[in-house]
Amino acid sequence: MYFADDAVVVTNPELSSCRDADKMIGFISSRSRRAELGAKPVEMSLLITRYDADRAELGESLSITDIQELLGLDLVGVIPESKSILTCTNNGTPVITLEGKGDNAGGAYSDMVDRFLGADTPMRYVTPEEPSFFKRLFGK
Repeated sequence: MYFADDAVVVTNPELSSCRDADKMIGFISSRSRRAELGAKPVEMSLLITRYDADRAELGESLSITDIQELLGLDLVGVIPESKSILTCTNNGTPVITLEGKGDNAGGAYSDMVDRFLGADTPMRYVTPEEPSFFKRLFGK
């Protein structure tokens, strides 16, 4: 952090996680080498992980807008809640390798990297999915 030129601040859509992220933003802003020298500030971006658009819409978790207002950073990516992340972590497999294999998290990480590198990639997985015909017919 001390010698950073860029920082991706990662948070979950929970108030306690956002408070911790806000503390890190403060540390980066005040205790980096750039801050000590009075140089151009560290470029910071926001990455939201474990995001569930359905829960956010129901008010059970913070929305993307809530998080951005709390932290004041530009959004670089949103990673949806995914059970495969825990599996990949335990197996030592990068989650990005799951892209195109029915898992949204791998694609979301790939999109985030593209955005961080300057590509104009649209945000995916930020709105609730429309229920399928059978889900509407039979419920959950």
